[in-house]
Amino acid sequence: MRTWSLIGVLAIGSIGTMTAATIVNVALPSVIGALGLGQEEAQWLSTAFLAASTGFMLLNTWCVARLGMRTSFVAAMTSFGVGSVMGAMAQDLSLLVAGRMMQGAGAGLIQPMAMVVIYTRFPVGVRGFAVGIYSLCVIVSPAFGPVAGGWLIDAFDWRVVFVATTPLAVIAAGLGWRLLPGRDAGARMRLDWVGLLLVMAGLALGLQGLAHGAREGWDDAGTTLRLAGGLAVMMAFLAWEWRHPAPVLDLRLFTRPAFAAAGATIFLTGAAVYGSTWLAPLFVQLVQHYSPLGAGEMLLPAGVAMAVCFPLAGRLSDRVDPRVLLAAGAVMFTGAMAMLSEVAFATEAGWIVGALVMARAATGISMPSANASAMTHAAGKVAAAAPAATFMTQTGGALGVAGLSALLQYRTAFHGDALAAGIRETQVDPAELGRVVWQSAQMLAFRDCFLATAVVGFMLLPLGLMVPRKPDRTNFTDRLKPVLTLFR
Repeated sequence: MRTWSLIGVLAIGSIGTMTAATIVNVALPSVIGALGLGQEEAQWLSTAFLAASTGFMLLNTWCVARLGMRTSFVAAMTSFGVGSVMGAMAQDLSLLVAGRMMQGAGAGLIQPMAMVVIYTRFPVGVRGFAVGIYSLCVIVSPAFGPVAGGWLIDAFDWRVVFVATTPLAVIAAGLGWRLLPGRDAGARMRLDWVGLLLVMAGLALGLQGLAHGAREGWDDAGTTLRLAGGLAVMMAFLAWEWRHPAPVLDLRLFTRPAFAAAGATIFLTGAAVYGSTWLAPLFVQLVQHYSPLGAGEMLLPAGVAMAVCFPLAGRLSDRVDPRVLLAAGAVMFTGAMAMLSEVAFATEAGWIVGALVMARAATGISMPSANASAMTHAAGKVAAAAPAATFMTQTGGALGVAGLSALLQYRTAFHGDALAAGIRETQVDPAELGRVVWQSAQMLAFRDCFLATAVVGFMLLPLGLMVPRKPDRTNFTDRLKPVLTLFR
C-alpha cells in the first residue's frame, strides 16, 4: 500500500500543477481585455508554461539523483507556488509570462517521478493500470481546468485562476516531505548544463518564431531569423546529446524502433490534446460568445469521459495488444476533430459537446497504452525513459498550441481578405460590415484549425500500428499474483 501512497502524493502535485496548464485558457479573453494584449501575446501564457515544463522535466533524473525525490518534489512545488502568486499579482505581460514559466518549471520537474516509481516498484502485471490511474490525473486535470477557471472568473476575477490550485501544491509538498524517499547516499550524476540550455533556447526561439510569424508575417526577417535560429540550436542540441556521457535526453532510447514509435505517438498525441484543449474554449467564447463559465461547462462532459476511459485503458493495456487501443483512439479523435471542422455561429452546443467527449475518450483510450509501451520497451533505462516520454508529450503540446495559434492568426487574415474582396458597395455601415467580415473570417479560421488537428489525429493511426505487440507469456493465475502482492 505504501507504493500507492507514493503515487497518491505525486498525483496530488500533478493535479495542482497540470490543472494550471489549462485553467488560464478560459481567462484569455479577460486577460486580453484587462491588459490590452493581442491574441498572439496572450497565447504566450499557454506556451510559456508548456515550454518551461518541457525544459525542466529533463532536470528530473539529475535532481532525483543529486537531491533525492523528496527534496526535488518540494522544490518543484515551491517554484509552482511562487509562480502562481507572481501571475496573480502581475500588471503586465512580462510578469505574467515569468509566473507561468515558474509554474511550468515546477510541473515539469515532478512529472517523470511517477513513471519511475511505477516501473521500479510495481509488479509487471499492474504497471499499465498504475500508469492509467496516474495519467488520469495528468491529462484529466487540464480537461477540468477550464470548468474551474470559468466558475472562478464569473464569481471573482481572472487573477484568481493563477492561485486556484496553489493549496494543492502546499498539501502535496507537506505530504511529499513525509512520504517520498530521500537521496540515495551513493547516487552521483553530472548535470548536462549545455544540453539543458540548448533545448530551452531552441524551444523558446521556435515558439517565438511561430508567434512572430503570425503577427508580422512569414516572410518577415524576424520570423525567419527566429525559426532558423531555433532549428539550428535544436540541431546543436541533438549533436551534443548524442556525444554526452550523461545527457539530459538519452537519444539512444530512440534507436529502439519500439520506443521511437511510441515516442512519436506520444508527441503527436500531446500536440493534438493540448492544441484542441486550447482551441475549443477559445472558439465558444470568441465566436459563439459564451461566458467563461459556459465555456468551462461545455468541456465538463469531455473531462468525465476521459476520467472513465483512462483507468479502463490502463487496465486493458496490461492485457490487450496496444495497437488495437492506439488505432481505436486515433480513429475516434480524427472523427471528433472532423466534426468540429464543420462548426458555425449557430452550431448547437450538443454537437460541440459530443465531439469533445469523443475526442477526450479517444485520448483516454490511447494515451496509457502509448506511455506503457514506451516504458516497456525501455528496459534497463527507466530513469532516462520517464523524462524522455514526458518530454515528448510536453514538446508536442507546446508546439501544438503555438502552431494552432499561428494558424488561427494566418487563416483569419486570409479569410478576411477573401471575404472583403468579394463584397461590393453596400448601404451597411462600414464599421458594422468590417465587424461582420472579421467575425466570419475568425469562424472560418477556427474550422481550419480543427481540420488541421484532425489531420494530426489521422497521422496517429499508422504510428500506432507500428508499435510492436507486447509479449504475453502469463496465464490468468500468474496475472493475479502481482496484484495480490500490492496488499501484503
